[in-house]
Amino acid sequence: MNNEISLFFHHIGKPVPLEQIKDHPDTKYSPLFDMYSLDMKNDLSLPIELHAFGPASTLDPLIQKESHVAFKVNNIDKALIDKKILMPLYQPFADYRCAMILVNEQPIELIETTLSESEIWGDGIYKDSILYN
Repeated sequence: MNNEISLFFHHIGKPVPLEQIKDHPDTKYSPLFDMYSLDMKNDLSLPIELHAFGPASTLDPLIQKESHVAFKVNNIDKALIDKKILMPLYQPFADYRCAMILVNEQPIELIETTLSESEIWGDGIYKDSILYN
């Protein structure tokens, strides 16, 4: 990133076997990506999201197999310039845009949002999104 782009830690995403989270009552399903997601609470209050993928998932295989770190950025359009894109920029819900890039063979998610963390996590705004049911 260049000096014009600020990065702030947002969350860790970790792929897991589908059987591990599919039947958990808090698991969300995304028909858009055939992906299951579960926000995991922990003693350090670190936002960790487990992801499992169904056979119809169109996400890049690296996203499906490798953990990623997500960062909020102040300008996602500039942050994506000349980067290898794994997941193109899209807006799953209002005031939240994201994409995934490859940095030193590591998937990195970039997020630009004005939403608070409580609006994003748990029972947040995602319910009005194109991402999750």
